[in-house]
Amino acid sequence: MEDDVQGSRILMVDDSPDNLRLLTAVLKRGGLEPRPTTSGKLAIQVAEAEPPDLVVLDIRMPEMSGLEVCRWFKQNERLRGIPIIFISGSDDKVEGFRAGGADFVSKPFQEEEVLARIKTHLRLRRLHVELASHNLQLEQRVAEQVKTVTASHLSTIFALAKLAEVRDDDTGQHIERVQTFSRMLGERMREIGLHVAQLTSTFIENLYQTACLHDIGKVGTPDAILLKPGKLAPEEFTEMRKHCELGAATLAKVLERHPDNEFLRMGVDTARSHHEWWDGTGYPDGLQGAAIPLPARIVALADFYDALTSNRCYRPAFSHENTCRMIQAGSGTHFDPDVTTAFTDVAGEFKRVRLEMCVENAGNGPR
Repeated sequence: MEDDVQGSRILMVDDSPDNLRLLTAVLKRGGLEPRPTTSGKLAIQVAEAEPPDLVVLDIRMPEMSGLEVCRWFKQNERLRGIPIIFISGSDDKVEGFRAGGADFVSKPFQEEEVLARIKTHLRLRRLHVELASHNLQLEQRVAEQVKTVTASHLSTIFALAKLAEVRDDDTGQHIERVQTFSRMLGERMREIGLHVAQLTSTFIENLYQTACLHDIGKVGTPDAILLKPGKLAPEEFTEMRKHCELGAATLAKVLERHPDNEFLRMGVDTARSHHEWWDGTGYPDGLQGAAIPLPARIVALADFYDALTSNRCYRPAFSHENTCRMIQAGSGTHFDPDVTTAFTDVAGEFKRVRLEMCVENAGNGPR
């Protein structure tokens, strides 16, 4: 223990050369490296150039008092953790501690006391740094484990979504494209100042992940309806519409067990409300305007674009240009005008992503 702080750099601040010479000799005998300065301003310059391990500070000095120097250290993000010991003949102990001092030694001082207090605070500081480093490493390990577990869970959820999709999508990568389009819309909306308080990085990441769940309820839709090559009869369309409520209800049961999970909450909103219309004429709840959850409003446009630009068993694919015109025409009726504005800005990117991710096959896509 005697040598564990050997060579520590000690910044000394005192306007008295005699005091500095005396303290320098004491510190050297104790195996420490003294760095004497005669003013507060000079001490600050030295500390900024090369931070010390500890500061020994007089209180009453001209121009800049020891209390002012101490306060400066405690306000500096880089240097605030350095312990400061006041060595003074004044009676300002309380003010010294209020300014942030770690200890106070009265003049005249005893050599053994000064060395003991300095080395004690050096060791405490070292333990504090080591503990902080250990905690950071622990946090990183936990974060890595959480990331691994989360990735595993997301992969399982994605696999289930793909299992539901495979029944009615031979075009391939529909949910992947909807995920990508949704993230593009969310990021563009934030860039142009729309819903910035809600569209955080975490929100957009959850939006990307939960977009794959929008049609999860179709696992309960009969094949005779899901794969019908022609127009659905009214009663068949009514049955088809139930996939929104079925998907949301399934996810809601999981949410009951994990009520604080924002990912699941967003999944419920997206599954239930991605067929709602801005003017209130959508389904299943006839929600209107901002009453429709924002994730569902974004996924609605992403899903619409991909569905229309894909071949379906009941119609051929629409062109990118025609689909864009329909989306623009639906702004304020079918789609949230804010989402439409963002889409207009990134429509060219949608076309590029569509071409890159598309597997050209005739198929049966989402209604």
